[in-house]
Amino acid sequence: MFSKRDKKFAYIFIATYIVLNLSWNYLFQSKELILDWGIAVFQVVACITAFTWIMNTYRKEEGKARAFWLFLGLGILSYLLGIVVWAFYHFTMTTGAEAAMVPKILWISQNVFYFIALLLIMSVMKKNNLLTIRFLLDILIVMSVAGTFIWFFIMDPLIKNFNQTFSYIDILYPILDLGVLAGVISLVVASNSIFTKTTSYLLIFGLLVQIIADLIFSYLTVKGVYTVGSITEPLWILSLFIISLASIHHEPFIGYEDNKSILKNKPKGSLFLKHSLPYIGVILLSIYVISELQHSTPIVIGLFFSILLVILRQVFTLLDNDRLVSDLNNLNEALEIKVKERTDRLVETINQMEHFAFHDVVTGLPNRRYIEKRLAQAIKNRNPVGEKKIAFLLLDLDRFKQINDSLGHSYGDLLLKEVGRRLSQVMHSNELVCRIGGDEYAILLENVTMSKIERKAELILQVLRKVYDISGVDLHVTPSIGISIYPEHGENFEALLMKADTAMYKVKENGKNHFKLYQASMDMVPQLALENSLRKALDRSEFVLYYQPQLSLETGQIIGVEALIRWISPSRGFVPPSEFISIAEETGLILPLGDWVLREACKQSVTWENQGIPRLRVAVNISSIQFQQTNFVKIVANIIAQTGANPDNIELEITESIAMGSMENTIFKLSQLKEMGFHIAMDDFGTGYSSLQYMNKFPIDRLKIDRSFISLLNTNEKNDAIVKLIVMMAKGLNFKVIAEGVETIQQRTFLEQIDCDEIQGYLISKPLKLEDCNEFLNAATVSCTK
Repeated sequence: MFSKRDKKFAYIFIATYIVLNLSWNYLFQSKELILDWGIAVFQVVACITAFTWIMNTYRKEEGKARAFWLFLGLGILSYLLGIVVWAFYHFTMTTGAEAAMVPKILWISQNVFYFIALLLIMSVMKKNNLLTIRFLLDILIVMSVAGTFIWFFIMDPLIKNFNQTFSYIDILYPILDLGVLAGVISLVVASNSIFTKTTSYLLIFGLLVQIIADLIFSYLTVKGVYTVGSITEPLWILSLFIISLASIHHEPFIGYEDNKSILKNKPKGSLFLKHSLPYIGVILLSIYVISELQHSTPIVIGLFFSILLVILRQVFTLLDNDRLVSDLNNLNEALEIKVKERTDRLVETINQMEHFAFHDVVTGLPNRRYIEKRLAQAIKNRNPVGEKKIAFLLLDLDRFKQINDSLGHSYGDLLLKEVGRRLSQVMHSNELVCRIGGDEYAILLENVTMSKIERKAELILQVLRKVYDISGVDLHVTPSIGISIYPEHGENFEALLMKADTAMYKVKENGKNHFKLYQASMDMVPQLALENSLRKALDRSEFVLYYQPQLSLETGQIIGVEALIRWISPSRGFVPPSEFISIAEETGLILPLGDWVLREACKQSVTWENQGIPRLRVAVNISSIQFQQTNFVKIVANIIAQTGANPDNIELEITESIAMGSMENTIFKLSQLKEMGFHIAMDDFGTGYSSLQYMNKFPIDRLKIDRSFISLLNTNEKNDAIVKLIVMMAKGLNFKVIAEGVETIQQRTFLEQIDCDEIQGYLISKPLKLEDCNEFLNAATVSCTK
């Protein structure tokens, strides 16, 4: 509260002031009037200074000691008023100041206010369990000794001389001094726990000086030798300054509970003084009694030494008890610390277990249990009134299995983390993203409209379509999203998950990389039935190959056909490839189905070669799942060996998705196939995520421009420029170019102008059954012969 500079000034001021006061008393002891004026002025200035310091502390204090400093200040104020009234009587009234009652009452009030202040401290001790029965007994012992001496030397003579110049007011001095002494002893007991060490010592010393000065005054008055300018006035001034100095050193009240470490580390000397204080009083009283005995016998002296030894034994017993209690407290504190540490570790472990129970290990996102719990809470809190809905989005990564199989699970895990990070970045406070297993993520949107659901799905598609840099490898992944709505599509987690899963698979059937809202027509029952029928179709020979001719723009001749699988089901009729190819890929049926297509195409190539049809190239689509098989090249070699086909008449069409696999592995397989004599074509070029770096290294012969570009030819200049750029790039890489989906003369003309090599589409012919294809080829051969 006070700076070091203020404290230093206070000490210098007090020391100088006391020296000046003593010097004044000494110099003017023979000049009564000057002496009296000096004493009055010195005491008034001392009171004003002490009162100012204490009230400054009172204003700044906000704790339990605030009232204590207030009553100390009131005590000093009473003393000041007493001095002023005494001076008035002494210097202006004819009546003697010594006989005036008002100054005495005001001086007595000083001790009253001091006593009230100390009572407040004792009440704080009682609340903090410092005022024990033992300490109360110690206080009573000291009070008994002090009371005995005060009675013998002061009060008894005062009462006997009551008929002279003394009154009841004079008797109150020693009585109130006893009360103040009790408070001082309580401060000794509670020192360092209610005030700081310096404040406590200054208060104890200042109050003791006050008591001593009062007792000297009373004793001198009893003896009839008191005069103004005696030692009492400097002592009173000194007590005022010491008490006010305690206020300067005062710090905010810290309380017993917050000061255990101070009590625990209390010096042994302080403990010895505290325990021995009551017994010192008993010893002093015993010595005085023995000295007053006219005939001291050995029995009395022996009794005195016996009592002394008992007292010493008791003091050391108390010291041992305090040591044992301190050790016990230390053990308890150490035990509490260990229990707290273990409790904290247990809580941390429980929190970690709870976190792992509700979060995914790979991505750190919440898991299926968490979103199930969150959905139940959202349903419970939902307001049934209004248009706001709860949306459940199920997201699956397209072609993730190929990445895992080709690059390994470490790359797959890193990709899952990055997908989770991107999804988390676009979530708001009422939105939650979780990984529920494999490459599937679930997203919960609360209190949203249909338009916001669609915007969020579009945003997710946009964010996840961007290229992923996973340990230096560029990966291209697209999501398929199915959406279900509470309560329209289900009233619990399982129902909403199932409906969102149905919608998500419908997205995959229609080309992936999009989102769909669940509809009743998407029910999984027909889809499951379709899957079962697909499994039986291979055994029942329900699949056939159609062939679509390919034309050379340079010669105008048919130079090849593309083998296209068709499913003719007895119960379903003609089933389009768009309906069953995606299911075949999801279920793994694409592997035996792809082997069957290649085998049949090779057989037909041999048949056409035996029929004399010259140099007809048969193109066969190879699924990326097929290509990722470790034994794919061996499977192809076995089919060639079994059918006797010439690899030079077979073209294997791969898609851009193989670029997601290991480049070294892909190049190795393609190189083996090229060495065997196969032609390699890149199908659907421009719709995937091919890297020009990969294209330059892949040993391919032909680029096949996707029909989506060809269908837009002659509609705008930008699309024409894109197709022209693809052709120029392919020529620069020494690739042949074939355009599929050509349906108009204008498209053919444009492709001829930009030096496209081959075309395929309905302008030449639709996909034909084998019989119709044979007729078409025979007719084309005859035309070329003519």
